Amino acid sequence: RTALGERDSMTEIVFELPDAKTPGFLRRSRQLAEYQDAVKQEGLGELAKFDLMVKFLSQFVKEPEDPQAVYEALMDATQEQINDLFALLTGKLNAVNPTNEGS
Repeated sequence: RTALGERDSMTEIVFELPDAKTPGFLRRSRQLAEYQDAVKQEGLGELAKFDLMVKFLSQFVKEPEDPQAVYEALMDATQEQINDLFALLTGKLNAVNPTNEGS
C-alpha cells in the first residue's frame, strides 16, 4: 500500500500495488500496454489520453472508495507523485511512500 496526498486539503489516496503473488499479472501487463499504445496514437485528443490515464490509475486505488473522490484526489496529485506511481507500477522504483520520499 502506497499513499499519496496528506498535504493541506488534499485527499489521501491509498494505492494497493500488485506484487509478484497478486493474481492477474498478464491482465495488468496488457492493460498497461493498452494504455501506453493508446496515448501514442495519432489523432487521439489530449482529453481522451487524460481519461485513459485516470481510468488506468483508478484500478489501483483502494481509498477513497467513491469514484468522484478518486478522480478529485488524482487531480490534486503532483506530477512527481504521478510519475512515481507509474514507476512503482512498472517496477522502476522501490515501493516507498512518494509523499515523504521514503522517510
